[in-house]
Order: sequence, then C-alpha cells, then structure tokens
Amino acid sequence: MVKLAAEAGKGAQAGSAGAASLSDSSGNDPFGLTQWMPGASLHPLMAHPTAAVAAATAVGIGITSQLAGFMLGAMQGFVEATQKTAAAVEPSVAVGEPLASVMEAVAVKPVAKPKEQKRPRAARIVEARADDLKRISGIGPKLEQVLNGMGIRQFADIARWTEKDVQRVDEQLGFAGRIVRDGWVVQAKALLKG
Repeated sequence: MVKLAAEAGKGAQAGSAGAASLSDSSGNDPFGLTQWMPGASLHPLMAHPTAAVAAATAVGIGITSQLAGFMLGAMQGFVEATQKTAAAVEPSVAVGEPLASVMEAVAVKPVAKPKEQKRPRAARIVEARADDLKRISGIGPKLEQVLNGMGIRQFADIARWTEKDVQRVDEQLGFAGRIVRDGWVVQAKALLKG
C-alpha cells in the first residue's frame, strides 16, 4: 500500500506536466495531443511526422501526375485533329517557295474584254388584237385566259387547227374530247366570216 501512495504522490506532484512528460518519454505523442483528447488513439501518421510528410507528398505527386496526363492527352488530341485538318486542305503554294512566286500566284490578272459583236436587229413583233374567244360556245373567261397563255388569241388560230392540233390541245387542257363535242373549230371559222 505504501507503494501505491508513493506513486499517487508522484502523480499529484507532476500534475498536467506529468502526463506530457510520460507521453514524451514513450514517443507515441510528439505533438502533445493526448492531453487535449484523453482516451483517443492517434493516427499512425500523427505518431511519426516524417511519415505524414511522406504520405502527403505521395498523394500530391499522384494527383499532379493524373492532371498532367489529362492535360498532355488533351493537347495530343488537339494536335492530331489539327494535323488531320491540315492534311485535308492542300496548300496551293509550297512552303519553301520564294515570296515573289507566291505574289505572282495570288496576283489578279486583268481579263481581256470580248470583242463587241453586232447584234441583229430584233424583228418587230406586232401583236394583233386578241379576239373575244368567249364568243365560242364552251369557252369561258378562265379558259380564255388559259388559251391566251398558250398563244391562242384569235379565232384564226383555232380555225387553222388540224385534228392533231385539236387532240394535242385537248390533252393539254384535260378535256377528253370537249373541243370536238363543242365544235370550236367550226365555230371559229364561222366567227371569222363574220
């Protein structure tokens, strides 16, 4: 029991400094953190400061190498894409050519003016007055406009039609025999006589 009391006295005399001195002597707490966190175990890296610095350096180097690999890979991809694009576009002038030949290739050359040719005089187109095609039975205002658009403006134009002309115009207008049924050619000849 005497021993216990003596040990208790030693602990009381040492106070808080006793805990620090005990941890310093064992080497488990070089930073003195056990007095602030009693009962908490220290991380192994905190027990050895050199190991902590080495671990932080290794992590930093690992992250840096990953970032450098990413950046270099991206730059390599850009360079390859640029080279493919440049290979697709053929340069018109070689890189080693002197500047004078380049300027010659780019220079704008005047174009010779073509000789003026005499144009023949245009024939006078005398537009004859158009007859009122609506006077023919079966031709209304709309059909008259269509016929005028086809170049048929007078009774004489219709009166000169042959059977082939009648079939051609009939097919163009989609009438299926209406011109013959209505007798446009006979009516046009009668209107011409007056």
